[in-house]
Amino acid sequence: MAGPNFELITELQSIIRRDFPVASASLLEPLASNPLIDGEWLELNSSQLLVRGSGEGSSLLVFPVHTERGRYDTQAIGKANVLFAGGSWQASTKVVDTAGLVVGDLLTVQDVTIGGLTRRGLKKKSGANKAVVGVVTKIISSGQIEFVSHKQLVA
Repeated sequence: MAGPNFELITELQSIIRRDFPVASASLLEPLASNPLIDGEWLELNSSQLLVRGSGEGSSLLVFPVHTERGRYDTQAIGKANVLFAGGSWQASTKVVDTAGLVVGDLLTVQDVTIGGLTRRGLKKKSGANKAVVGVVTKIISSGQIEFVSHKQLVA
């Protein structure tokens, strides 16, 4: 995947970012078999560590990574920078399953396949009790969308 996987459209100054330690330092190693990429969504576990998680998106404690793959500073401190708070924001992402998506669809964090690897990305909400993290505002291509963040538990 050439270029960034995740780009903010909203000004960064209005968003609260925060560094959290990752549960597995191998996620930050750029040459690992499945390294963390910008735009991937991580869960915050009960020990305040970022983990990849898996399966259906029911956790409310998920945040998109705002750190580019391979940064030495994140590897050195063992932390990743995530968009933590600050209200709604808009972004473009390639870490998404675009199958069946249309403008206005609700998005949840689930397993998606990007570049042949399973990552935590955005997918169309289906079923009950999944945390909605965004709403599709534009389909850019078969592998990229724009969305507005939104957080609530939808039953």
